[in-house]
Amino acid sequence: MKAVLNIERIGFNALKAHAQHERREIGDQTHTDKAKTHLNASIGLDKCPETAVRKYLDQTGAKIDKRNEKPITRVLLSASPEYFRPGRPDQGGEYDRERLNPWVRESVKWLKKEFGKDAVHISTHLDETTPHIHAVIVPTYNKKTKRRTVKQVSHQKHPAFAALNSYEHLHDRYAAAVQPLDIQRGDKLPEELKKERRSKTKREWLNGRIKAASAQLSLLDGEIRKHLGKDDLQTPILTPVSAGQTTTRGANGSIAQIADQQPAQCPRQGSQDRSGRPSIGSHEDKPFD
Repeated sequence: MKAVLNIERIGFNALKAHAQHERREIGDQTHTDKAKTHLNASIGLDKCPETAVRKYLDQTGAKIDKRNEKPITRVLLSASPEYFRPGRPDQGGEYDRERLNPWVRESVKWLKKEFGKDAVHISTHLDETTPHIHAVIVPTYNKKTKRRTVKQVSHQKHPAFAALNSYEHLHDRYAAAVQPLDIQRGDKLPEELKKERRSKTKREWLNGRIKAASAQLSLLDGEIRKHLGKDDLQTPILTPVSAGQTTTRGANGSIAQIADQQPAQCPRQGSQDRSGRPSIGSHEDKPFD
Protein backbone atom coordinates (compact mmCIF):
# COMPACT_ATOMS: atom_id res chain seq x y z
CA MET A 1 0.00 0.00 0.00
CA LYS A 2 1.50 3.27 -1.16
CA ALA A 3 1.07 6.90 -0.14
CA VAL A 4 -0.04 9.35 -2.82
CA LEU A 5 1.18 12.96 -2.82
CA ASN A 6 0.67 15.30 -5.76
CA ILE A 7 1.77 18.95 -5.86
CA GLU A 8 0.63 21.45 -8.47
CA ARG A 9 0.98 25.19 -8.93
CA ILE A 10 -2.20 26.90 -10.12
CA GLY A 11 -3.50 30.37 -10.97
CA PHE A 12 -6.75 32.02 -9.97
CA ASN A 13 -8.68 30.66 -12.97
CA ALA A 14 -7.73 27.12 -12.00
CA LEU A 15 -8.57 27.94 -8.37
CA LYS A 16 -12.05 29.04 -9.45
CA ALA A 17 -12.48 25.82 -11.41
CA HIS A 18 -11.31 23.86 -8.36
CA ALA A 19 -13.95 25.56 -6.22
CA GLN A 20 -16.61 24.66 -8.79
CA HIS A 21 -15.35 21.09 -8.82
CA GLU A 22 -15.68 20.85 -5.05
CA ARG A 23 -19.27 22.05 -5.40
CA ARG A 24 -19.75 19.41 -8.13
CA GLU A 25 -20.73 22.08 -10.65
CA ILE A 26 -18.22 21.15 -13.36
CA GLY A 27 -16.02 18.27 -14.39
CA ASP A 28 -16.59 14.60 -15.05
CA GLN A 29 -19.26 13.37 -12.64
CA THR A 30 -19.44 9.78 -13.90
CA HIS A 31 -17.20 8.55 -11.07
CA THR A 32 -19.03 10.56 -8.41
CA ASP A 33 -21.67 9.08 -6.11
CA LYS A 34 -24.10 11.93 -5.43
CA ALA A 35 -25.58 9.98 -2.53
CA LYS A 36 -22.25 10.41 -0.71
CA THR A 37 -21.47 14.01 -1.63
CA HIS A 38 -22.92 15.23 1.67
CA LEU A 39 -20.11 13.31 3.42
CA ASN A 40 -17.47 15.58 1.90
CA ALA A 41 -16.16 18.05 4.46
CA SER A 42 -13.70 20.92 4.73
CA ILE A 43 -11.86 23.03 7.27
CA GLY A 44 -10.08 26.34 6.83
CA LEU A 45 -10.88 30.00 6.42
CA ASP A 46 -13.92 29.29 4.26
CA LYS A 47 -15.81 26.37 2.75
CA CYS A 48 -15.02 27.84 -0.66
CA PRO A 49 -11.29 27.52 -1.48
CA GLU A 50 -11.33 30.63 -3.66
CA THR A 51 -12.85 32.71 -0.87
CA ALA A 52 -10.41 31.20 1.65
CA VAL A 53 -7.44 32.34 -0.45
CA ARG A 54 -8.72 35.90 -0.81
CA LYS A 55 -9.51 36.12 2.91
CA TYR A 56 -5.98 35.02 3.76
CA LEU A 57 -4.44 37.55 1.41
CA ASP A 58 -6.56 40.29 2.96
CA GLN A 59 -5.81 39.24 6.54
CA THR A 60 -2.06 38.86 6.13
CA GLY A 61 -1.45 41.58 3.55
CA ALA A 62 0.66 39.10 1.57
CA LYS A 63 1.65 40.45 -1.84
CA ILE A 64 1.70 38.58 -5.14
CA ASP A 65 4.23 39.63 -7.76
CA LYS A 66 2.38 40.46 -10.99
CA ARG A 67 4.75 38.14 -12.86
CA ASN A 68 3.65 35.22 -10.69
CA GLU A 69 0.94 33.67 -12.85
CA LYS A 70 0.51 30.60 -10.61
CA PRO A 71 0.80 31.82 -7.03
CA ILE A 72 -1.35 29.11 -5.40
CA THR A 73 -0.20 25.58 -4.59
CA ARG A 74 -2.62 22.67 -4.62
CA VAL A 75 -1.75 19.46 -2.80
CA LEU A 76 -3.53 16.13 -3.20
CA LEU A 77 -3.16 13.32 -0.67
CA SER A 78 -4.44 9.78 -0.94
CA ALA A 79 -3.35 6.16 -0.64
CA SER A 80 -3.69 2.91 -2.54
CA PRO A 81 -7.30 1.72 -2.81
CA GLU A 82 -6.22 -1.47 -1.02
CA TYR A 83 -5.63 0.57 2.14
CA PHE A 84 -9.18 1.95 2.30
CA ARG A 85 -10.91 -1.30 1.28
CA PRO A 86 -8.68 -4.35 1.93
CA GLY A 87 -9.37 -7.28 -0.35
CA ARG A 88 -11.67 -5.32 -2.64
CA PRO A 89 -9.63 -2.53 -4.27
CA ASP A 90 -11.76 -2.61 -7.42
CA GLN A 91 -14.95 -1.66 -5.58
CA GLY A 92 -14.69 2.05 -6.27
CA GLY A 93 -16.45 4.37 -3.83
CA GLU A 94 -16.20 1.96 -0.89
CA TYR A 95 -14.03 2.47 2.19
CA ASP A 96 -13.74 1.20 5.77
CA ARG A 97 -14.33 3.94 8.32
CA GLU A 98 -11.84 2.49 10.80
CA ARG A 99 -9.13 2.86 8.18
CA LEU A 100 -10.30 6.17 6.71
CA ASN A 101 -10.42 8.16 9.93
CA PRO A 102 -6.81 7.57 11.10
CA TRP A 103 -5.55 8.40 7.61
CA VAL A 104 -7.49 11.69 7.56
CA ARG A 105 -6.26 12.57 11.03
CA GLU A 106 -2.58 11.94 10.23
CA SER A 107 -2.80 13.62 6.80
CA VAL A 108 -4.38 16.80 8.17
CA LYS A 109 -1.84 16.87 11.00
CA TRP A 110 0.97 16.61 8.45
CA LEU A 111 -0.46 19.39 6.27
CA LYS A 112 -0.71 21.75 9.24
CA LYS A 113 2.83 20.89 10.34
CA GLU A 114 4.27 21.53 6.87
CA PHE A 115 2.28 24.60 5.85
CA GLY A 116 0.75 26.05 9.02
CA LYS A 117 -1.73 28.84 8.38
CA ASP A 118 -0.74 28.89 4.70
CA ALA A 119 -2.98 25.82 4.34
CA VAL A 120 -6.11 27.94 3.97
CA HIS A 121 -8.49 25.21 2.82
CA ILE A 122 -8.41 21.44 3.40
CA SER A 123 -11.19 19.21 2.10
CA THR A 124 -11.89 15.48 2.03
CA HIS A 125 -13.70 13.93 -0.93
CA LEU A 126 -15.53 10.70 -0.11
CA ASP A 127 -17.94 10.57 -3.04
CA GLU A 128 -15.38 9.61 -5.68
CA THR A 129 -13.63 6.33 -6.51
CA THR A 130 -10.99 6.56 -3.75
CA PRO A 131 -10.99 8.86 -0.71
CA HIS A 132 -8.58 11.78 -1.05
CA ILE A 133 -7.76 15.17 0.41
CA HIS A 134 -7.29 18.46 -1.42
CA ALA A 135 -5.31 21.21 0.28
CA VAL A 136 -5.07 24.74 -1.08
CA ILE A 137 -1.86 26.47 0.01
CA VAL A 138 -0.94 30.14 -0.21
CA PRO A 139 2.86 29.77 0.01
CA THR A 140 4.24 32.80 1.81
CA TYR A 141 7.62 33.87 3.15
CA ASN A 142 8.93 36.96 4.92
CA LYS A 143 10.74 39.22 2.47
CA LYS A 144 13.15 41.66 4.04
CA THR A 145 13.53 45.11 2.54
CA LYS A 146 15.68 48.03 3.67
CA ARG A 147 12.86 49.47 5.75
CA ARG A 148 10.76 46.52 6.83
CA THR A 149 9.79 42.88 6.42
CA VAL A 150 6.79 42.09 4.22
CA LYS A 151 4.93 38.88 3.57
CA GLN A 152 5.29 37.75 -0.02
CA VAL A 153 3.62 34.90 -1.93
CA SER A 154 6.17 32.62 -3.61
CA HIS A 155 6.13 28.88 -4.20
CA GLN A 156 9.87 28.66 -4.82
CA LYS A 157 10.83 30.59 -1.68
CA HIS A 158 8.41 28.89 0.69
CA PRO A 159 10.34 26.79 3.25
CA ALA A 160 8.64 23.58 2.09
CA PHE A 161 9.63 24.09 -1.55
CA ALA A 162 12.85 26.12 -1.48
CA ALA A 163 15.36 23.31 -0.97
CA LEU A 164 16.84 21.11 -3.70
CA ASN A 165 14.64 18.06 -4.33
CA SER A 166 11.97 19.58 -2.11
CA TYR A 167 9.15 17.51 -3.65
CA GLU A 168 11.03 14.30 -2.93
CA HIS A 169 11.62 15.38 0.66
CA LEU A 170 7.92 16.16 1.05
CA HIS A 171 7.12 12.67 -0.20
CA ASP A 172 9.53 11.25 2.40
CA ARG A 173 8.00 13.24 5.24
CA TYR A 174 4.42 12.42 4.28
CA ALA A 175 5.27 8.73 3.99
CA ALA A 176 6.82 8.88 7.47
CA ALA A 177 3.65 10.50 8.82
CA VAL A 178 1.39 7.69 7.56
CA GLN A 179 3.88 4.85 8.02
CA PRO A 180 2.28 3.80 11.36
CA LEU A 181 -0.84 3.02 9.29
CA ASP A 182 1.22 0.54 7.23
CA ILE A 183 1.26 2.89 4.25
CA GLN A 184 4.61 3.00 2.47
CA ARG A 185 6.28 5.64 0.34
CA GLY A 186 5.64 5.57 -3.39
CA ASP A 187 8.42 4.70 -5.85
CA LYS A 188 11.26 7.18 -6.06
CA LEU A 189 12.61 8.79 -9.22
CA PRO A 190 15.56 6.74 -10.56
CA GLU A 191 18.91 8.05 -9.33
CA GLU A 192 20.27 8.65 -12.83
CA LEU A 193 17.31 10.90 -13.67
CA LYS A 194 17.72 12.81 -10.42
CA LYS A 195 21.40 13.46 -11.17
CA GLU A 196 20.54 14.52 -14.70
CA ARG A 197 17.93 16.99 -13.51
CA ARG A 198 20.20 18.45 -10.80
CA SER A 199 22.91 19.29 -13.33
CA LYS A 200 20.64 21.10 -15.77
CA THR A 201 17.95 23.73 -15.84
CA LYS A 202 14.40 22.55 -16.45
CA ARG A 203 14.48 23.77 -20.04
CA GLU A 204 17.81 22.05 -20.72
CA TRP A 205 16.55 18.82 -19.19
CA LEU A 206 13.36 18.83 -21.26
CA ASN A 207 15.24 19.64 -24.45
CA GLY A 208 17.61 16.77 -23.71
CA ARG A 209 14.74 14.35 -23.30
CA ILE A 210 13.22 15.52 -26.59
CA LYS A 211 16.53 15.07 -28.41
CA ALA A 212 16.96 11.60 -26.93
CA ALA A 213 13.47 10.60 -28.08
CA SER A 214 14.21 12.00 -31.54
CA ALA A 215 17.44 9.99 -31.73
CA GLN A 216 15.59 6.80 -30.78
CA LEU A 217 13.03 7.52 -33.47
CA SER A 218 15.80 7.90 -36.07
CA LEU A 219 17.34 4.58 -35.05
CA LEU A 220 13.97 2.87 -35.32
CA ASP A 221 13.46 4.49 -38.72
CA GLY A 222 16.76 2.98 -39.91
CA GLU A 223 15.82 -0.46 -38.64
CA ILE A 224 12.50 -0.33 -40.47
CA ARG A 225 14.26 0.78 -43.66
CA LYS A 226 16.57 -2.24 -43.50
CA HIS A 227 13.66 -4.56 -42.79
CA LEU A 228 11.67 -3.23 -45.74
CA GLY A 229 14.70 -2.98 -48.03
CA LYS A 230 14.13 0.75 -48.48
CA ASP A 231 17.56 2.09 -47.55
CA ASP A 232 17.49 4.47 -50.51
CA LEU A 233 14.05 5.90 -49.69
CA GLN A 234 14.29 9.66 -49.20
CA THR A 235 11.00 10.10 -47.36
CA PRO A 236 11.17 9.27 -43.62
CA ILE A 237 9.62 5.91 -42.81
CA LEU A 238 8.23 7.05 -39.47
CA THR A 239 5.82 9.97 -39.54
CA PRO A 240 4.11 11.31 -36.40
CA VAL A 241 0.40 11.77 -37.09
CA SER A 242 -0.98 12.26 -33.59
CA ALA A 243 -0.04 11.73 -29.97
CA GLY A 244 0.62 8.07 -29.32
CA GLN A 245 0.57 6.93 -32.97
CA THR A 246 3.43 5.98 -35.28
CA THR A 247 3.03 5.27 -38.98
CA THR A 248 5.06 3.80 -41.78
CA ARG A 249 4.95 4.49 -45.48
CA GLY A 250 4.50 1.60 -47.85
CA ALA A 251 6.19 1.23 -51.22
CA ASN A 252 3.34 3.11 -52.90
CA GLY A 253 3.57 6.00 -50.46
CA SER A 254 0.43 5.05 -48.55
CA ILE A 255 0.51 5.38 -44.80
CA ALA A 256 -0.11 2.31 -42.68
CA GLN A 257 -0.35 2.54 -38.91
CA ILE A 258 2.15 0.27 -37.16
CA ALA A 259 1.58 1.29 -33.55
CA ASP A 260 -1.23 2.75 -31.55
CA GLN A 261 -0.44 3.51 -27.95
CA GLN A 262 -1.91 5.78 -25.34
CA PRO A 263 0.04 9.05 -25.06
CA ALA A 264 2.17 9.32 -21.97
CA GLN A 265 0.59 11.44 -19.26
CA CYS A 266 2.60 14.38 -18.02
CA PRO A 267 3.23 14.35 -14.25
CA ARG A 268 1.43 16.96 -12.44
CA GLN A 269 3.49 19.33 -10.37
CA GLY A 270 2.97 17.67 -11.14
CA SER A 271 -11.56 18.48 -5.27
CA GLN A 272 -15.19 25.92 9.70
CA ASP A 273 -13.36 26.68 11.79
CA ARG A 274 -9.64 27.01 11.41
CA SER A 275 -8.90 26.79 15.11
CA GLY A 276 -11.00 23.70 15.80
CA ARG A 277 -9.49 20.22 15.51
CA PRO A 278 -11.01 17.85 12.93
CA SER A 279 -13.81 15.77 14.35
CA ILE A 280 -13.01 12.25 13.19
CA GLY A 281 -15.91 9.87 12.58
CA SER A 282 -18.97 12.00 13.27
CA HIS A 283 -22.47 10.57 13.20
CA GLU A 284 -22.60 11.15 9.44
CA ASP A 285 -19.21 9.45 8.87
CA LYS A 286 -17.65 12.78 7.93
CA PRO A 287 -13.88 12.76 8.52
CA PHE A 288 -14.13 16.24 9.99
CA ASP A 289 -16.77 18.90 10.41
